[in-house]
Amino acid sequence: MKAHYVLSRPFANFPAHMMPYSLTAGSLRKPGMLCVPPVVVSKTRHGAEVLGGHRGDAYAFVHLGRNLCGHDGIVHGGLLATVLDETLARTSFFHLPHKIGVTAHLEIDYKKPVKADSVVVVETKLIEHEGRKAWVEATMTDLRGQVLVQSKALFVEPRLVAFLDTSAVRKVMDQSDE
Repeated sequence: MKAHYVLSRPFANFPAHMMPYSLTAGSLRKPGMLCVPPVVVSKTRHGAEVLGGHRGDAYAFVHLGRNLCGHDGIVHGGLLATVLDETLARTSFFHLPHKIGVTAHLEIDYKKPVKADSVVVVETKLIEHEGRKAWVEATMTDLRGQVLVQSKALFVEPRLVAFLDTSAVRKVMDQSDE
């Protein structure tokens, strides 16, 4: 029986020598911040065929620590933008020719304050993809399903990415789904 979803811990296998160059996998991976690597459940190709949607549509479970606040007890909006950018990018990468891209546009609607020292669920979905472009959307909720933040983004694969070694990106993303 083929799986509909695959579970991964994207930053759990992040190379130690690369951590100083990564905001979320390195600089923010400290006690009271993003110390627990997120858990991501991504839809497989088979799951998309059976359930609808697209390969790479995902649910990311992210713990937001106490030291990420803009106001006491409330997570900083810029940090939430970073989490959304990372999770949206992951979904877009499944649909870009070389599995790597950059944020061209990020739109965020903050609906409710996000409490520190909590787990949020970020649901990401591919909206459209064409060539080197992928449009994605996300909804961030608390564990009760209350909508906290909504977002849309466009990711574009750089023209010269074909000349880069993207194997490290694929390893971190753990894109196997079979």
